Amino acid sequence: NKNALFEKQPNEFTPLFWQPDKKGVYAPRPGKYTPERLTAYRNVGRLIGLCLLQNELFPLPLCRHVIKYILNRPIRWHDLAFFDSTMYENLRRTAFDAEKNGAQYVNDLHLTFSMTVTEKEGGETYDLVSDGSSKDVTYSNLYEFIKRYAEFRMISLVEQSLQHLRLGVFDVLPSASLEYLTPEDFRLLLNGTGNINVTTLMTYTTFNDESGETSDRINQFKKWFWSVLEKFNAVERQDLVYFWTGSPALPASEAGFQPQPSVTIRPADDQHLPTANTCISRLYVPLYSSKNILKLKLQYAIKTK
Repeated sequence: NKNALFEKQPNEFTPLFWQPDKKGVYAPRPGKYTPERLTAYRNVGRLIGLCLLQNELFPLPLCRHVIKYILNRPIRWHDLAFFDSTMYENLRRTAFDAEKNGAQYVNDLHLTFSMTVTEKEGGETYDLVSDGSSKDVTYSNLYEFIKRYAEFRMISLVEQSLQHLRLGVFDVLPSASLEYLTPEDFRLLLNGTGNINVTTLMTYTTFNDESGETSDRINQFKKWFWSVLEKFNAVERQDLVYFWTGSPALPASEAGFQPQPSVTIRPADDQHLPTANTCISRLYVPLYSSKNILKLKLQYAIKTK
């Protein structure tokens, strides 16, 4: 009942997005469908479209089913794994055990075609079909229940938000421009990759020398720099790229870096920390006297932001 769903939405000041699975990806969060809220979703969609148009990284990674909705692709029940992995595994296990143990196993679960959503989704109980709280889940309709559960959590509960998000994207982009993208392609273009490959970063990066030292000394320093980055863990690499460029991810292609990242080597000085100008993706690093000092200074700079 869409009217009932509308009435049960949380207040209009609920945040636009939330992390359903605490894994760094976001989905629209249920809230009262005011014109202002729906316009906000449409504006987020427009920002997504502008980022795709201009090869800019968008700072909000979206759940797989949200991307599929934008791309107008079918959303399947297994997309729930990328939204609420615990519930996905519970439902998958229920289906597996039902196949193994038969009809009585399902009857003993005492499930009905209703569901209670999480507190962040409003905490209400909804019927998945007409009078669903009175309709038992049986062996023969278990898969229908699973499908309806997943569809309600991912789509029905927030469908107007998803619609306006998609409208916003295609306010900016031609309607057929994303037809050949997979959800994975879309995410890579929009959010880049958080796995900072040092070899890839090397191909993007140029060096400027302001130290006045010999070329041998400069070449040694460059080798130290890349050696330190290779030994950084994944979080340290992300933090350094964020400190350097304003984004914790690498773009999908070289063209995505505008401008290209660069390192300016400043005169020898073991006292000062590295600095950065994120607007032009430039890292300023004094010509430290050892690789260990370089490592410690970079770590201190990224730790203190």
